[in-house]
This record gives sequence, C-alpha cells and structure tokens, in this order.
Amino acid sequence: MCSIFGFVNYGNKVKGWQLKELVKALSIESEVRGTDASGIAYVKNGEMTIFKQPKPAHKMRFYFPSETKILIGHTRMTTHGSPKKNYNNHPFLGRTKDGYFALAHNGVLYNDMKLKESEELPNTCIETDSYIAVQLLEKYGELSFETIAKMSEAVIGSFVFTMLTDDNTLYISKGENPLCLLHFKELGLYVYASTKEIMGKSIARCFLKKHTFEGVTVEEGEIIRIDKSGTLERGCFIIDAYDCGYHYGFGRHLAYWDDYYDYLDEPGQGDLFEVCSSFGLSQDDLLLLYEMGYDDEEIETMLYDTDLLRQCVEEARVCINEYY
Repeated sequence: MCSIFGFVNYGNKVKGWQLKELVKALSIESEVRGTDASGIAYVKNGEMTIFKQPKPAHKMRFYFPSETKILIGHTRMTTHGSPKKNYNNHPFLGRTKDGYFALAHNGVLYNDMKLKESEELPNTCIETDSYIAVQLLEKYGELSFETIAKMSEAVIGSFVFTMLTDDNTLYISKGENPLCLLHFKELGLYVYASTKEIMGKSIARCFLKKHTFEGVTVEEGEIIRIDKSGTLERGCFIIDAYDCGYHYGFGRHLAYWDDYYDYLDEPGQGDLFEVCSSFGLSQDDLLLLYEMGYDDEEIETMLYDTDLLRQCVEEARVCINEYY
C-alpha cells in the first residue's frame, strides 16, 4: 500500500511557495500509506528530474522550480525490493523514442517476472515489481493512450499508474486502486492524491482551503491525459484482462487468483506459509498481509504476538473494504 500525489499547474496563477506548501502537505499526509521512501519527479529546463530517498516524507525537503508545470510524487510501503537501495524506489525513469518519462505506481503487481520472461525484457538491478510497467512502455516505444492501455492490460495486480513525460504531459491509468483528482478551475490547477482522506487533510493544511474545486471522476479502466495547458482527455483499457471475478469473503476482487499462489511458490514464500499455517494463519490471510505491504520479517514477528497478528489481519480487511 503506497500513495501517489501531484499537481498540474497549467494556469500559472499559483506562486512557487504555495506549490511547495501543497507538495509538503500532500507528501506528509500520504505517509499514512507508506513511510519507507519518498520521491518526486518534475521537468526542469526540458529535462526530467527525479529526486527520491529512502526516508519518510516528513524528513524530506522537496525542492523544485517555482515555474514547475507538473509534478508527480510517491510515498512507499515496501512489497518488493529493499528501499535502502534507492533505485528500487519511485518514481522510476524510463525512455522512449520521444524522450524521457517518470512513472510512479500505487499497488502490487504479481506477474512481473512472467512478463519479463515472456516479453524478453532486459535484466536490471531494480527489484521492484512496479518497474515492469516502465520496461513495457519502453518496449512499446512511446507513451500514448494505446501503449498505456496495452501495459495496463498486461500487468496483473492492483494499480494506479502516474506517468510524466519530459514535454510536461501527465498520464494516469486507474486500475482498482483509489484515486482522488480535483480541479481548482479559478487557479488553473489540478491536484491528485490516492484517497479523499489524504486530499482533505492536505487541503486543510495549505492555501487551498480558501478555494473551491470540482471533483474529477476517474473510473476503473480509464486513462487520463492532462497536458501543460490543462487540456484533459480520456482513454480506456479493458479491465477484464486482469479481473477474473474471484472474491474474498469480504468482497475484494482479486486479479488472477492463481498468480497470488504462484507468488507463494517463489523461493522463501512457500516456507513462510508452512510456518504461518502452524500458527493458524491461513493462506488467504498471508496473501492479504502481503497485499497490505507487510514483508516476511514483519509477518514472522507478528506470529509471536497472536493479538497483534489478528489485529493486523482485521485492519487489513477493513482497509481493503474502505479503499476498494
């Protein structure tokens, strides 16, 4: 469970210090969904700039030019790839024939290794599952509604992808993960965050609390494109490509259930399940904890505190219901 946030300042009415206040508020409030690492991406003098560190947002100082048109941000809760290795953190840099782009992802992908093999993608040092989206887009050769739809249909898991190109265009591809997008028309400003709660708390602690806004609906299966002049266009992808219709008892759609079990077949995962089962933790519960971003070490620690273990599982169920 990570968080994404950002803005499109197409009206040039918002001052630099206000944008920095906004990013500070968004990033700190986004810590509720991840504190392992934080990062932003923006375009400076026509070049993609990415700044990220394995630190929680409140310990970061995000600097960017006052004239920045579009910024994408991310706070990370680790599922794959140690955050201490900064190349595993978001946003990621990619390149196509048209130039560079940055990508940030909220969610968990389960078929990244299968795609790497089937698409014959190059090996890299990056261990994060999200990076497969960058590699697919690089292979497709450009960022467009068509290529982003193709990528979104290829991956299996939960996601909202944000992508920023070096010509200052923002793309958002929404899977089943949450997204809140607002339009402050009088300011010429779009602002987004992962949830309405994060957005509300962010607005309350910055200059935006004095301004009115309109909510922009983004449905599952939609792709949003906003350019530097504020023009918003919509595309779509086929959500059936990853929704097999399986349900948990509490109503959560799962993407290709078999791939969740394939995940447990990876080295070390099956061994952990054997240990967990002796403590009364079902395979569904273990998968749910993975979905919420707990790693093996954290889960093993929980096993020796039964109350904590059940509390975390129940909280995960409530959270999944709330956000999905």
